[in-house]
Amino acid sequence: MDELKTFEKINEPLSPRARKIFFGVFLLVLLGGYMLYRTLVTFDAFEVSSSFERKDAEQTHYADFMDNLLAYGRDGAFYTDYDGNLIWNETYEMTNPQIKICEGKLLIYDKSGSRVFVETAAGNEGKLSTNLPIIDADVASNGNVVVLMQNKDTGYLNLYNSEGATLASGELHTKNTGYPMSVAISSSGDRLVVSLTNLTDGDVKSTVLFYDFGVAGEKKDDHIVGKFSYSNMVIPEVDFVAKDEAIAFGDSEIVVYSNAKEPKIKKELFVSKEMKSIFHNDNYFGFITADENGQNTLSLYNMSMSRRFEKQIEEVFTKVSISKANEVMLTDGENVSIYTSLGVNKFVYDFSNGIVDLIPWESYRTYIVIEKGNVERIRLK
Repeated sequence: MDELKTFEKINEPLSPRARKIFFGVFLLVLLGGYMLYRTLVTFDAFEVSSSFERKDAEQTHYADFMDNLLAYGRDGAFYTDYDGNLIWNETYEMTNPQIKICEGKLLIYDKSGSRVFVETAAGNEGKLSTNLPIIDADVASNGNVVVLMQNKDTGYLNLYNSEGATLASGELHTKNTGYPMSVAISSSGDRLVVSLTNLTDGDVKSTVLFYDFGVAGEKKDDHIVGKFSYSNMVIPEVDFVAKDEAIAFGDSEIVVYSNAKEPKIKKELFVSKEMKSIFHNDNYFGFITADENGQNTLSLYNMSMSRRFEKQIEEVFTKVSISKANEVMLTDGENVSIYTSLGVNKFVYDFSNGIVDLIPWESYRTYIVIEKGNVERIRLK
């Protein structure tokens, strides 16, 4: 009789708490399987769901901004939805327009020029002009703008709000620190990172400086809260990534710094082969290296320096980028090759009419293809 009672207890319905746990685990397994499928599935064809004619100049560049399409060139920028309907346009004259995006803020600036525009999805938020040529610039989520400039043997670092009012400024004397190379501003808008390169007696030395214009930097000389020096290395690019950690891309080393009151080196990756291209988003970075025989290798890492994949590639490329969905895309003006974050070659295609750019859109199977004469929305199959 006791055995029968025990059996009856085992077959009692699950409690509400147990049911929630069961269904929670089930959903996690289901989601994990779906995400794994997305990184392993491959496609060899596509269908066009919509298309419209391009009416811009050949030199126009494209980017996704707040789930709409930004087209920008020397004469101005056009912001449309993905059916070609105009949202806003900004006219200007720039020799070498560049963009930076931080959340809902878009920065358009003229590299080696003097003009800077801050835009949002609703239109222009501010503009400013500098007295010296711009080397690099960046924007924060609150609209603050940092501009790095140089005149002869002196670099200049200016921090503005989105309306163009100066919040802070400083000088970088090349004899002491080196020539300014790159600058970035944290998403919070109060921390800067700058890379500089010094050539002395044939030796190459690089310096990475951190400035803090918040509480952490109030009592520091010149608001400098961190300084890191490197020998025999050039650092052409620095940036802030997720959690406002910083990353520096050198020609032989990549460094991630913590977001502390006084930044520290969190991880380092040494690269022995020649780096031909680097790319990153907030969560991943990668590069293409070449060995002595000219063989190219594509590598992808997360910000903890854990390698996601490394594989030899045969593709000839002129542009390499990584999407918000962590897909690595290579193009050469006609051919496209897409790799997932696990290194699966998801899609390879030859666009015989020529391709300017490829932008992921909505789902893992839909993309915006910028061709020489058209903009098409495609779905892989």
